[in-house]
Amino acid sequence: MLAPRYIIKKFEVFMSDSYHALADYLNSMPNGFPRTETGIELQLLKKIFSPEDAELFCKLTLKKETVEQIAARTGLDKEYLSHHLESMWNRGLIECHSIGNTKTYNAVPWILGIYELQQKFIDEEFARLHAKYIKSVGPYFLTPKPQIMQVIPIEQHIKSNSSPMPYEQLSVILNECKSFAVNECICKKQTALLNRSCNKPREVCLSISQLPNYFDNHPHAGRIITKEEALSILKMAEDAALVHMTANIQEGHYFICNCCGCCCVQLIAARFGMPQTVNAHYHAAINTELCTQCGTCETRCQIQAIQNNEGVRSIVQHKCIGCGLCVSTCPNQAITLIHKDQSQDTLPPKNQDDWYKEKMRSRNSGI
Repeated sequence: MLAPRYIIKKFEVFMSDSYHALADYLNSMPNGFPRTETGIELQLLKKIFSPEDAELFCKLTLKKETVEQIAARTGLDKEYLSHHLESMWNRGLIECHSIGNTKTYNAVPWILGIYELQQKFIDEEFARLHAKYIKSVGPYFLTPKPQIMQVIPIEQHIKSNSSPMPYEQLSVILNECKSFAVNECICKKQTALLNRSCNKPREVCLSISQLPNYFDNHPHAGRIITKEEALSILKMAEDAALVHMTANIQEGHYFICNCCGCCCVQLIAARFGMPQTVNAHYHAAINTELCTQCGTCETRCQIQAIQNNEGVRSIVQHKCIGCGLCVSTCPNQAITLIHKDQSQDTLPPKNQDDWYKEKMRSRNSGI
């Protein structure tokens, strides 16, 4: 008979192996999940994954599959898969796509993916662990192109002669959608749990879908809203000096974030010397003859791209992300948005699949 101590030791080894395998698998995905010397990433995974969760996650792919397809590929029991996959979806560990009576499941990266799906469950311990992890590896997530996010400028301040692309216009993105929901921003929620909360609105993360009634009975969608309510939230976000951002793709958008420079890691990075962390298609310009140096633009800018040189304000163009927050409240209409020329503008990948392919090529080539 095996001694209990031996059994416990063997289980601990299994647990450790499961989390190392999960961390390595996440790091093999296009978005990456870099390992650290401290192993803080393992503590983060153990917080939300059981060893059994970790083992099953590693058997999934980024491709959406039905239970029957996963069972045929892995040899796992369909009843076990159906129960466990649904449990993992409800806990925000994987993704589930439901159309009619058909459900498909797939693995998701840490960012964008698992982290954002923890919005309902995040607590102080998770917030602390994740903040430590991102502090260690943040540049790794943000440096390789294509960028994770792109900025959508305030549309009414885009000049008609700039010929904006569809993915640069909120109205076009929203008009393609039939389902809308709003959730709390997990970035703002995390900083609040760490006692660093800001005074910006928190219920500002929009989920959108081109399918009707997509968010009905969705465990992570948040509050279901109408298109009109979504537009109202976007206007409220603009008034509060929040930056509109979405996935860095041309089509198939599924969210619109409204971000601040004190809680959003990507905007924080842009503020402190990494301006290319988000894809920006515009930049602002100040007409010094019209500017009265009131300073409103400076207080609105989330990345400190407006410099004040002895009372004269100007745009630091290499930092500017062209969000339009400075344009919308300039009392003398002294600021305009200018589309980057073709040599400076970066075309987003066509869709999520193309984004994954480009990101993987970028990581493999060390760009």
